[in-house]
Amino acid sequence: MSFITVVIINTILISGLLLAYKSYKAKKIQTQQANSWPEVLDLIISSLQSGASISESLSTVGRVGPLCVRNQFLVFSNKVIQGERFDSALNYLKGEFSDPIADQLFESLYFASLFGSKNTIKVLRELSEYVSSDLALRGEIQIRFGWIKNSANLAALAPWLLFLILRSQENARNAYLQPVGQLIIISGVITTFIAYIWMQRIAKLPTAKRLFTLEIVNNEQN
Repeated sequence: MSFITVVIINTILISGLLLAYKSYKAKKIQTQQANSWPEVLDLIISSLQSGASISESLSTVGRVGPLCVRNQFLVFSNKVIQGERFDSALNYLKGEFSDPIADQLFESLYFASLFGSKNTIKVLRELSEYVSSDLALRGEIQIRFGWIKNSANLAALAPWLLFLILRSQENARNAYLQPVGQLIIISGVITTFIAYIWMQRIAKLPTAKRLFTLEIVNNEQN
């Protein structure tokens, strides 16, 4: 196998591994944050029931909340302490999480702080129940359709196991040393990479769309 062929194959494989690792890491963080919202909601509800303000309740999450969201709420708390407007600090949280559940939570808390509401805790409880049931349903679906990802991994690996077996035969090894054989190997690597990404996309569950994407605006400043 020529040096150029080896470089091309290694470049494709390394790029694929880096993309896969980056995607895995981002998905892991996203999953951890999504799973943390019921706990976050429970903390806010408990804090509100104890008589704390909305800002204080959100700041509490920054101290005792789940680790995967604690830093964002700590920044929120610091912004409020430094005198930044409540709506501006909430916009920071919305932008950091970019999550439909977070949008509903922060919009509800903003309007509760603006107009006051006796039903704030009730609304948050209903949101917590909805999030918990949605996470449970998604977890069940992911388990049942996990075979799709396993099939993608097997389909990507099987041809190369066969290739290694064929490489043990002298005739096949000599054939792959030829320009046409090297072209087949490169084409196979590229095709496998594309097919793997495509199958991973098929196995990905659709995410809920964000309905409250606009920034919160305090009309009192106009």
